[in-house]
Amino acid sequence: MKKIGLGLDYNNICKDYNTVYLDRDNNDRETVKCMKSVMDWFNKLLSELMQTFNYNIYRMNQNTALELKEIVQKRFFFYSLEKEMILQTFILQTEAISFDSPAHWAKNTENTLLIKNDDEGEGVYFYFNEDSEVHKWLLEKLREHSLDEVPFEEA
Repeated sequence: MKKIGLGLDYNNICKDYNTVYLDRDNNDRETVKCMKSVMDWFNKLLSELMQTFNYNIYRMNQNTALELKEIVQKRFFFYSLEKEMILQTFILQTEAISFDSPAHWAKNTENTLLIKNDDEGEGVYFYFNEDSEVHKWLLEKLREHSLDEVPFEEA
């Protein structure tokens, strides 16, 4: 099965902030409000996704399930001028399977979802099997948002 991705930029969720990007260290009222909106939106989306597909969250190379709050936090979503971006990858799947790398994950044919943050803190990328149930579900849920189709890169 072919792995493909969708990119979702945060400006789909919130536009009312006074900076070029959402800096997690910025305490400006509009920026803080916008970051909260983004995190609340993703909390709802990912909760529904996990419930629909009976998913748990795992780090790439670990088989211990994590709580949703490991993803839904400022350091995953937003850039920091002081600390830069902490690149992170999570796998949402029904059973604990550890992967050595994204290339290793790509060989898995199960209906799983890989989610990673953007190196500039502008959005999130979802990767999955093309035409899978999770692909169709995401397209339906995000139909009113501007999405970028992105190729899956194994590196």
